[in-house]
Amino acid sequence: GGMNTEMHGIPAVVEPFFKELSEKQRMWFLSEYHRRSRSVGLMMVLAFLFPIQLFFLGRVGLAILFLLTGGGFFLWYVVEWFLTPGRVRAYNNAAALALIHHLKATAE
Repeated sequence: GGMNTEMHGIPAVVEPFFKELSEKQRMWFLSEYHRRSRSVGLMMVLAFLFPIQLFFLGRVGLAILFLLTGGGFFLWYVVEWFLTPGRVRAYNNAAALALIHHLKATAE
């Protein structure tokens, strides 16, 4: 990632689009993205202490299955520690792409 990604904390997947935005669009994007995105650190804390992170990542069906099986008989609970960072990145990428799509749709 370049300066923009590190400076603003946005996913690299939207960096090329972000560079094309007006200053007003960038401010809106950053505000909305920071409101919608999830923190890897916080989701990891939830995964360890009280495994409800799947609900916050929009994976409600999976979350219910997780809880009904007691964290997949504990095994899934441990596996989730390793899957959560990737799930958070995927969630944040999807959120960022949806915001870019919204900006392009409203600009036309």
